[in-house]
Amino acid sequence: MRFALLMMSLWIMAFAGDLKILAAANLKVVMEEIKTEFLKNYPNTRIDITYLASGKAYAQIKNGLNVDLFFSADMQKPQKLFNEGYALLEPKIYAMGRLVLCTTGEQNISTPQVMQYSSIKHIAIANPKLAPYGQAAIQFLQNTNLYNKINKKLVYGESISQALSYVKSGTAEVGLNALSLVIADPSFTYLVLDSDLYDPIKQAFVILKNTQNETLSRAFARFVMSDYVQNLFYQYGYERGK
Repeated sequence: MRFALLMMSLWIMAFAGDLKILAAANLKVVMEEIKTEFLKNYPNTRIDITYLASGKAYAQIKNGLNVDLFFSADMQKPQKLFNEGYALLEPKIYAMGRLVLCTTGEQNISTPQVMQYSSIKHIAIANPKLAPYGQAAIQFLQNTNLYNKINKKLVYGESISQALSYVKSGTAEVGLNALSLVIADPSFTYLVLDSDLYDPIKQAFVILKNTQNETLSRAFARFVMSDYVQNLFYQYGYERGK
């Protein structure tokens, strides 16, 4: 019995410590739930998650920010970090994002064509230079021949969550945003957009080489790819990582 308790104590100590994570802003709701579930099995762990646009997160890592894992809203930035020698392993796709047209107002958004209506004066999207969902939004508008008709209405948030705040506050009547951020928020009405009209939003993560706790980082990575967490992603509107 004493031996079993000793082994359990050693196992818990092996997974104790801190994790610092940079995560794309579209993950804020689901990642907090993942964190809570992970900590049930690793109670001596502290996890600090910072949410921001993937482009900003990439730049901060390149500038020497000390973090353990990076969960991006695309595949390109984690792949670049791996190619440039910042990551332990090749990126892993953990989820596929979906784009929506959303509003908190009385606008009828049964079709994307409503963005042309004179009653809609501001359309919020994430900065396409920083945020993959912003890039997807521009692709969608171009592929539906809407961009040239409504581009003067576009207002940009530094991240997908800031763009959503413009819609929620009424600063913008509608927005192109992440399904994961509106699916569980009853204040939003949304229309899921045709995913064939923008490049697949392949969201990938990497463990950074400067991780201070590789064992714990790997444990968190395995948890994210488990069937349990993949089902959580699905509940928040993501498609399963491929």
